[in-house]
Amino acid sequence: MQKKIIKKVCLLGDNSVGKTSLIKKYVFDTFDDKYIATIGTKTVKKELEVDYFGKPLNLTLMIWDIIGQKEYRNLQNMSFEGTSGALIVCDMTRTETLKSLEEYWINALKDIAGNVPIIILANKCDLVDEVKITREQLMEISKRHSANFFMTSAKTGENVESAFKLLGKKVVAGKTDGDVDVKAKQNKMSPVEAMDNIVAHFCQHSKQETDYAMSIIRKQCQVVGLDINNPTKQSMLQLIEKLATVETDFLSTFEVNKNRIERKGFIAKM
Repeated sequence: MQKKIIKKVCLLGDNSVGKTSLIKKYVFDTFDDKYIATIGTKTVKKELEVDYFGKPLNLTLMIWDIIGQKEYRNLQNMSFEGTSGALIVCDMTRTETLKSLEEYWINALKDIAGNVPIIILANKCDLVDEVKITREQLMEISKRHSANFFMTSAKTGENVESAFKLLGKKVVAGKTDGDVDVKAKQNKMSPVEAMDNIVAHFCQHSKQETDYAMSIIRKQCQVVGLDINNPTKQSMLQLIEKLATVETDFLSTFEVNKNRIERKGFIAKM
């Protein structure tokens, strides 16, 4: 009987670098170039077989698609907990997304998950006439962080499966460490920071698994028409009321009201 193991991995990177498209291509072999911002985190499962010291191992990857907007740091930190490895994605047509890997994403991940295996993906390599990132640049950043790199295309599938399979091999022997204490910021918040704290608070205090809590967040954001890239005070207040209604199914009246007041407190700091 094959040994079976489950590992959590994340896809990180700026907005619209193609994280969701890469996951769809690998897991479902589909491609859609319509950009839809990821609300919070999304999780999909993929089973594969990897070689483990000469023996086949049945590996299940729990693949987390992490929101790319940097202001959602609390939510990202929560998502990084327990991560065994990550694919960190840049867009070959936008040099600023490569810069973000070093200046934000790699450090943000390691602050929480520790020195886990990472693989850098330079996505959209099929857009040959628009490419602005060179192989030499990718080699330099990969060397600095002891990481492999692939030039990928979620559209054509180039190197997508190879990248996930290599990460799978790396995480079977990897480990994570670190923890995070998500706290509300004391300084004046932007609307996005307030939204970040509301989402993190719900995930922490609703007494639900994070993945399920995020599915509730996504549904209620759609109900109130909240744009995560530009949340308004009114839409966040509506979301808070919707979340309170949901919580009445599994929390006491006291807990529901306490959570409502604390979440409105984040908006008061805007």
